Formats: sequence, C-alpha cells, structure tokens
Amino acid sequence: MKKHLFLMGCAAGLLAAPAIAQDHEHTKLGEQMESMDDAFKGFRRETDAAKGAAQAREAQTATLKATAEIPALIKEMPEGPDKAKASAEYRKQMGKVFVTLCEVEEAFLAGKIEDVAKLVETLKEQKKAGHQKFIKEEE
Repeated sequence: MKKHLFLMGCAAGLLAAPAIAQDHEHTKLGEQMESMDDAFKGFRRETDAAKGAAQAREAQTATLKATAEIPALIKEMPEGPDKAKASAEYRKQMGKVFVTLCEVEEAFLAGKIEDVAKLVETLKEQKKAGHQKFIKEEE
C-alpha cells in the first residue's frame, strides 16, 4: 500500500511539473532567477550576519546577470518602441531588486536582522510584480 501511494505521488508530481515550471526552456535568465531564489531562501531566515550578507551578495550577482538577459515575453514582442520600453522597464525593475538586495546586505552587516525581515517582504512584493508583468502565463 505504501509503495502504491508513493508511486502515485511521484506520478502526480511528474504530471504537475510542466504546470509549475515558469519556462519550458532552460535559459540563462532562468538559471540566474533560480540562483537569486536559492540565495533569497537562504538569507530570509538567516540569523548569522556574515552568512546572510554573503547570501545577499550571491543574489546581487545573480540579479546583475539576470538584468542583462531579456525575458521570453519581451523577446517575442515585435521590434519597435514598445519592445524597447518593455526592456527598459524590466531592467529598471531588476535595478530596484538589486538596490533592495544591497539594503539586505547592509542590514546584515549592521546586525539589524529585524530590518532584513522587512526587506524580505519588499523583495516578495517586487518578485510578484515582476513575474506578473514579465512572465507569460501558461495556457
């Protein structure tokens, strides 16, 4: 019975995987976003200032690399002023994320762990807004 439930759970997970994936293609942008997310998950509950600051720097590096990429939604747009405007808006939003990550690092270095919690909420809001705007919805 336990094997049966386990196998059913695995099968359900495999079927749900495409729905969960944000992008079917493995892209440089996807890699950087995954790296940012891993660092975010690490520092959001970190209480060691040095470790938290290091994880914030990892997220900063990934953010800079991701800023140089173009989301698939924008790539698919026809060339013209709308595409250029969307690209600039994406880079601007990523710049805001970078600044917030620098503030996270500063908070860790100052030993203000309670400020990190507030900044984590800001990052969550930025992530949600960015994903709503720049990720194509699955149909």
